[in-house]
Amino acid sequence: METLLKRVKAFISKNKLLETGETVVLAVSGGPDSLCLLHLFNRFAEEMQLKLVVAHLNHCLRPEGKAEAEGVGGLAKRLGLPCEIKAVDINKLKKELGIGEEEAGRKARYDLMLETAKKYGAKSIATGHHRDDQAETILLNILRGSSVDGLAGILPRRFWKGFFLIRPLLCLQRQEIESFCKKQGFEPYIDSSNLETNYKRNQVRLKLIPCLEKNYNPKIRDSLAGLAEFAARDRLFLQYLARKKYKEMVKAFQDGSAFKIDDLQALPDALKSRVLYMALRKYLPSGKIYRYHLERLLDLAENGLTGSRVTLPGGFSGQVSYDRLLLSMVENRPTKLETPLRLTVPGRVTLPEGYSITSRIVDRKAIQWPPKKHQAFIDYCCLPRGDLQIRFRLPGDIFHPQGAPGAKKLKEFFIDQKIPRFRRDETPLVTVGSDIVWVAGVRISEKYRTRESTETVLVLEYKVKLRRSKLNKGG
Repeated sequence: METLLKRVKAFISKNKLLETGETVVLAVSGGPDSLCLLHLFNRFAEEMQLKLVVAHLNHCLRPEGKAEAEGVGGLAKRLGLPCEIKAVDINKLKKELGIGEEEAGRKARYDLMLETAKKYGAKSIATGHHRDDQAETILLNILRGSSVDGLAGILPRRFWKGFFLIRPLLCLQRQEIESFCKKQGFEPYIDSSNLETNYKRNQVRLKLIPCLEKNYNPKIRDSLAGLAEFAARDRLFLQYLARKKYKEMVKAFQDGSAFKIDDLQALPDALKSRVLYMALRKYLPSGKIYRYHLERLLDLAENGLTGSRVTLPGGFSGQVSYDRLLLSMVENRPTKLETPLRLTVPGRVTLPEGYSITSRIVDRKAIQWPPKKHQAFIDYCCLPRGDLQIRFRLPGDIFHPQGAPGAKKLKEFFIDQKIPRFRRDETPLVTVGSDIVWVAGVRISEKYRTRESTETVLVLEYKVKLRRSKLNKGG
């Protein structure tokens, strides 16, 4: 036991999995892996001042599930550890969500761990994944058509929904864990479904790996685990570079992101897909983003003309707009107004989807110049009598942009400003009579700009309600 204990502690230290004094949730199924995890953690918990919490899920798939839950609960009680046990009908859950049994079971397990971590204020959630699991995962990823990141397999530590998922047993083989349990006199529960070959992971474990060991490489598990370690380092470095470029390149707007196509094209191929993935990942769960989505976006950026579009999951789309690639929602756009809205001075008008325009009068000397992009400074005394109104564009609209020599069609102004077509119909206009005073967030009219003689300024502000949190549900 002492040898295993030292190896696990060394692995924890090397990968910085734990901090002294933190609370850790242990996922304990009752099998050999999780029993080993529980007993090893219980051995060094006092030394590291750890607070341990046990979490167990009964999948309600096997008759012995109830007895296993009671066994884990009893073990936790004997060790003096708090224990959260939950029963979930996985067959019912998979039908409700329209997913497979494996996916439904995984979701239920991780939901329980998340609930437990929140309840006890834990920072980390530990699972019993080991070196053999690592080898199986890498082979499965290869068979599915993984990217380079898939070769990193199961990471020792990763951030997930506000917590850290840690895998302290990745340094141990299944055979070592089972031998440890036997020597310690533990009686782990054996999940009979692990011997069924109707699951892909079981097929890899029971058929493919033994075949590779016998005919190609007797140390294939170690080779794959070593591959994962090297791939994880490369992944970390590439992610660092991609994140840096992402921050430099991406411009967020109300329900999406924009890239300059030249900037994207100038990136090394190894970073292009990663930067695009990061942009999509802000709005979509990772399980909805596939390699062909990224390939289609890259092809669009390279070959698409203005207006070209590809459809993405979750109501998202990629579109070329002049020199930019836009990633944005195509559903639930702000609905057009049936009739113009009156904007009182001072006052506030709420537009569809929660956008708003406010107005207030300020002495010119109290104004902080220059106005921000979402602001407009209007010479209040120049405004003709009549109510200010807010509407969207109409056919034949004329606008005289500030700084321009004369008026032009609003459509031409939008084209000059390279505003995407779908944005033109949802850009609010502040008007008085037939005059456009302000194209919100873009430009004011030359006619109503402030001058040296201006004494009173009408300040207009356009506030956009970001829907990022709404889009990111499920992520």
